[in-house]
Parts: sequence; C-alpha cells; structure tokens
Amino acid sequence: MKKVKRKKSNLGGQMKKNIFLSIIILFTCAGMPGMPGHITESTSKFDNSKQLTMEPAWVGDGPIKFSLFKSTKMPKDTLILEAIIKGIESISQGNSLHFNVDGTIYDFKSIDDLTDFEVEEGWYRSTIYVPPASWSSKRYIIDTKFLNLINSAKNVIVKLNLKNEFVESEFSKDNPTAARPAFKKFYEKMKTL
Repeated sequence: MKKVKRKKSNLGGQMKKNIFLSIIILFTCAGMPGMPGHITESTSKFDNSKQLTMEPAWVGDGPIKFSLFKSTKMPKDTLILEAIIKGIESISQGNSLHFNVDGTIYDFKSIDDLTDFEVEEGWYRSTIYVPPASWSSKRYIIDTKFLNLINSAKNVIVKLNLKNEFVESEFSKDNPTAARPAFKKFYEKMKTL
C-alpha cells in the first residue's frame, strides 16, 4: 500500500488572520468621519460661531445611539444630546429619557414635541449588501456637569420611553463604537471652544 502525503489545511489560521485584520481596521476607522463617535469641529462663515458635532455612537450593546452637539452660541454649560433608536418608533412626550447613574435616577424632557424619523438608503457593492435602515430620534438639553457625571460613573443604565414600551442599554461600556469613550473626548474638546 502506497502512503499518500497530505498537506494540512491552514484554513483555521487564515480565518483567525482575517478576523484579526478586521478588528484592526475597525479600531483604525473608529476615528474617521461618518464612523460612530467621530467628532467634527467647524466654524460658521456667517457669524464665526464654532460648533462640535459627534456622530451617533452605540449605548452599550442595546438599541440606543447617542449623538452630541455644542455651539458657542448656546449658553456656556449646555449642550444637546440626541437619543436615536433603529426603526420607526414614536418616542414618548414628557420625561422620556432616563439615566440610572450609580443608583440615582435623572429624567430628561425632550425639546422636540414630535419624534424625528429618518430613512437611509441601502447600498450594494460587489458582494456586500447593506439594506435600508430607518431611525427615530429626539433631542434633550443636558449640561456639562451631567456629561462629566455619566463619563466618570461606574454604572450607567439608559432607558428611553417609547409610545407603548421602553428600551434600555448600558452606557458604561468602552468598546470602539460606544458612546462613552466619544463623550469623554467630546467633553475635552468642549474646553477648547
């Protein structure tokens, strides 16, 4: 009987290498425009006011995203937090955004009467297909003291009331597309406005 020499497959090693490269790309792209948590600073040609805008970033592993906005035309210690969820959902009126910060509850009422709905077109390139997506959002005014509080707290849980239910998510997570690391950078950049 003739012995056949077999070549070992390196498929598992190649797969690990591809996963590792994907992780490196994700970490590299996290600071790019359009990526979750990216912060843009701009100056108005109209009145020389400056503004900071943070791209929506995920609140932990849940269904909520947060973005931030600050302009030099706003009162010094105030900024706008936008709460966003995937899908067409009516966000409740009144105190609809809640934070449990290390056991203390903070409630916020939206500055918007109605929920804003947005639909993104899907796209297809080569073998990649990204389906269309819809988003619902409302804006809330917070102050720099509260921003610093949630950035430094040990355990922050966010609850957003919808018309017939609610969604929750853990804010105190620090993955590359999470809101908390971006909020910390935003807080530091606000000092330079």
